[in-house]
Amino acid sequence: MAISQRLVDPSREIRVPTSYSWQDSYQAVLLETDWTKMVELVQKAESEIHRRRLELAQDHNGTQEERDALVTALHGLRVLRMDAAAWRERQSEVGSSSKLC
Repeated sequence: MAISQRLVDPSREIRVPTSYSWQDSYQAVLLETDWTKMVELVQKAESEIHRRRLELAQDHNGTQEERDALVTALHGLRVLRMDAAAWRERQSEVGSSSKLC
């Protein structure tokens, strides 16, 4: 199926994928494979998401879709933050045990 066909629903109305200003930093975290960079990227994405949430709270703009996406992204970042902390803990344990040998 061609890309243009996938963007058109059965009633032939064109649907444009939604993109938000904070998504690039969020996607960078999701695609990162270097755990040494994870905490910094999570912090950056969280900062951008919180900034956007404040904007939405002040001017009451935005859509419910974006508000839901923000909450979902924050939940995902929380999981990645915990995973990064666990990775760092394992690395420090490995470093400590190698010094004992």
